[in-house]
Amino acid sequence: IRISARRPKSFRHTRNHMTIDIAALQKQAERALQQGDANTAVRNAREILAAAPEYAPAHLLLSNIAMFGRKMRLATRDAMRAADVMHRQPAPLTAAIALRLISIGEYGRAYDEIRAVDLERPFPPSILFDFSQQLTLLEQHELALRFLDVVEKRGGETFSTAYFRGNAMKFMGHMEAAHVAFERSIALKPDYVHSHWALAFLGQSAGSAQRVERIRALIDHGSIPDRDRCYLDYALYRELELLGDDEAAWAALAQGCLAKRRTIQHDAAAESALFDQIIARFPKVPPAFATTEGAATPIFIVGMPRTGTTLLERILGNSPAIALGGELNDFRMQYKWVADYYSPGFFDAQSLARADSIDYALLGRRYLDHVKWRAPGARRFTDKNPGNFQMIGAILKALPQAKIIHLCRDPADACFSNLKELFAANAYSYSYDFGELAAHHRQYTRLMAHWHAIAPGRILDVRYEELVSDPEVQTEQVMRYLGLPFRPEQIRIEDSSQIVSTASSAQVREPIHRRNIGGWQRYEAKLQPLIDALGAR
Repeated sequence: IRISARRPKSFRHTRNHMTIDIAALQKQAERALQQGDANTAVRNAREILAAAPEYAPAHLLLSNIAMFGRKMRLATRDAMRAADVMHRQPAPLTAAIALRLISIGEYGRAYDEIRAVDLERPFPPSILFDFSQQLTLLEQHELALRFLDVVEKRGGETFSTAYFRGNAMKFMGHMEAAHVAFERSIALKPDYVHSHWALAFLGQSAGSAQRVERIRALIDHGSIPDRDRCYLDYALYRELELLGDDEAAWAALAQGCLAKRRTIQHDAAAESALFDQIIARFPKVPPAFATTEGAATPIFIVGMPRTGTTLLERILGNSPAIALGGELNDFRMQYKWVADYYSPGFFDAQSLARADSIDYALLGRRYLDHVKWRAPGARRFTDKNPGNFQMIGAILKALPQAKIIHLCRDPADACFSNLKELFAANAYSYSYDFGELAAHHRQYTRLMAHWHAIAPGRILDVRYEELVSDPEVQTEQVMRYLGLPFRPEQIRIEDSSQIVSTASSAQVREPIHRRNIGGWQRYEAKLQPLIDALGAR
């Protein structure tokens, strides 16, 4: 990662009667790193900091080098040192520092630094837009909108700013405003595929026929790379489904899956081997150590995505005793810090190899410390990252007071729900191929069975079908598990104004319903190979 930023006006420092050209030395360090010579880059950066300890680009460069070497603690230390002088830096560098804080899991610090940005300062609109995107990553959508307002006031509106405004409005439950913003984005750039896709998944049937014509015209216009084509195909699928044209909708979805699958990497055998390693590294849960007096109780909601995790979190959020944390990445990021090893995703072989030697009490403390900025003083809060099902062994060791709720759903419905969702980047890479979907479901089921076996009674299974069919009874059961009273108003999720930043943000604005049970049957013939691959359900 090369940090491009304007250098301070004075960049010559004198030390031991020698003049050091800071900017030239920084460029030399960056060039060395680009050529793969990390040792020279480190020496150059340290020479800079010996003469100018507050020179943030050198701290940031050291953080980058540490990340390349997967040294999580050094990467964090140097990023935090850059953040200490962040607001005395040129505009592009302040945004680069904030993004680095997010990438290493220092979300609260990033939020504090961005929140402290003086919007009266003459930042270029592009930098303010960068900050608004970072706030979106932090799920701070109201503040992100304030930054977008200033961007537009300074003449910086683009198709991208309109798209991000639409997302913020959708997450906050303002669907009509989201519709307007996405249409504005398309007006500014008619071939911006993300806005066509986002508009389709608002689920508004009015205007679907016209949107289908518009999407098909883009597809027919010429060759489109797979990374863009998949968004148009998924948008077309959703619009055609709203119109009731299931045959054409399925054709679009199948094309979208193929296009997306060509852009990502997934190895089902490697995933199976990784799950073997997880089970081997966590063969049992040791006796609990004493938790810090008065420590908060996290409520982890896990499972496959699109299986009702957001619905359950929204029900829990209607209890005054529970704060909503959202889809947090803090536990896996703090595991990386305590293990002092950065790996993408949740685990890899090397991070698992360190599972026996890390300090789990420290992991628990750092996790609680890093999430408290979202709900200061909360005694109980949710952490609704579905992928945390991989880390239940580590969670039980680090946070013995934690509650874990597992959402289960009919395998065919769960897999189809994944198939028809276009996830960001490489997330849930198994979800675009029948065989890979079924293989992942088998591995996920196997791992959850292992957690139940080694920690009986610690994990509460909640079936999606039962939750939507009899929400009052199921919610009462969940609240008993949490040791809290049930309140009838909890199941009126349509009355909640809480922000929802997941793919379910539009659906959970409605009252609880059963319409999605058996949804796969709408395409039963097309999905038969998937059903066969899943085996006995």
